[in-house]
Amino acid sequence: MTTRTTFKAAVAALLFFAFTGAAHAGDIDDCRSKAQVPNDVRIKACTAVIDGKQASTADTAYAYYERAMVASADPNGDPKEIMADVSKAIELDPKLMEAYAFRALGYNRAMQYDKAIADLSKAIEIAPQRWALYSLRAMVYAKKKDDKAAVADFKAALDHNPPATSAEMIRQRIAKLEAQPVQ
Repeated sequence: MTTRTTFKAAVAALLFFAFTGAAHAGDIDDCRSKAQVPNDVRIKACTAVIDGKQASTADTAYAYYERAMVASADPNGDPKEIMADVSKAIELDPKLMEAYAFRALGYNRAMQYDKAIADLSKAIEIAPQRWALYSLRAMVYAKKKDDKAAVADFKAALDHNPPATSAEMIRQRIAKLEAQPVQ
């Protein structure tokens, strides 16, 4: 192989990666965008990130998470696929707090309360300053009829300064739980 042939091959490879990288960066941007992007465009972009296998682990994990989020808004979305995507996001990025919180909602909907509590506990471990995580976990505890744990989490939520309207709702829930007879 001549020097010229080697040089041409190197240039071709660089151009290939430059152009595929630019398109891939656009997919990452569309997948992560905070702007209003149509759901089909966002799912397509997130799927391209996942299938492209060139993104960082963090971007790929976020793409799985975001695809699950968007798919959950579709009434025809497959709950098993949604849970598989969010679980894959957690597998790839165990620090993706949002994925734990989202998966906990799925477990809660499926009445798998212990799994929901475990995921919310992990989310709280990652982001202990997020008052809403405590409030969500309190609601799951209340569904399990563990009023003591629910009250403790609602009080923890209040300790993290939720907005006034949320704080009032939390106080009302605490009062209701504390007024119930001990079970």
